Amino acid sequence: CALSTLAILAAILFMFLLLLAGALQLRVPTGYAVVDCAPPPPSDDSAAAFLDSLLPLLAALPAAAAPTGFAALHSDGAAFARGICLGGSAPKECLACLSAAAKNLTGCGASRRAGVWRGEGCFMAYADGNVSSPHEDVFRGVVAFGEDVFPVVISFDDGRPPSNPKCFDTRALVALAQSLAGRGAANSSGARVVTDAATLSSNATGKTAVTLRAQCARDRAAAAECARCLGDSAREVRACDWGLDGEHVRVADVVGYNCFLRIETSRSASERCCKL
Repeated sequence: CALSTLAILAAILFMFLLLLAGALQLRVPTGYAVVDCAPPPPSDDSAAAFLDSLLPLLAALPAAAAPTGFAALHSDGAAFARGICLGGSAPKECLACLSAAAKNLTGCGASRRAGVWRGEGCFMAYADGNVSSPHEDVFRGVVAFGEDVFPVVISFDDGRPPSNPKCFDTRALVALAQSLAGRGAANSSGARVVTDAATLSSNATGKTAVTLRAQCARDRAAAAECARCLGDSAREVRACDWGLDGEHVRVADVVGYNCFLRIETSRSASERCCKL
């Protein structure tokens, strides 16, 4: 009898560890790089000179940004570069991520502006000026993963609360994302909020925890601009196929030149406890 009890307890512990490992794997995604290279000018006699001034900046930026998670450098050749590490990354992790990002950007050739976002948690960009371009203001890349991963798409809806139990109310999601600007999203460690899916969808069918993490670029986004940037990012997230039934774990990263937004769904802590 005692052996049977021990066997049952061991099986329960093993299942718990498997669930925990799977959740952690989704919560700390790695392995993606979103690269945005602006089209090079049709005729650029100074391209070689610009590249000569840019490459030393890209090489120096990781070490400059690693201690604090942010650095902006410029050269006499009118090249500007900036690097950001997300979520208060350790200096060693920040250095490694930005070093990889610098290698990604060297592949943009004669482009005068480019940016790269890496799944390990960093962003690097360069330009021939220190002001965002119209393209950079509106650019968003959406990377989604998890169980039954939905396609990586940019989608819009009419803002009305959906009737599908797998859908968010886009207006509520945007409002929550914007609120992170007032919770410290411009700080080096960013901002985080956890809520129940019921606050973002009147049709959620289970106990689903929704976590939003956000960080705005310290050199570009004042509080109002940070809120606008995060709201625009939330609008790019596909509203449906989230499976708000307390049984699914899904993540979407929305990357932009001036802000980063991550949305996670998972079983709430009370549900994980009581169903084991």
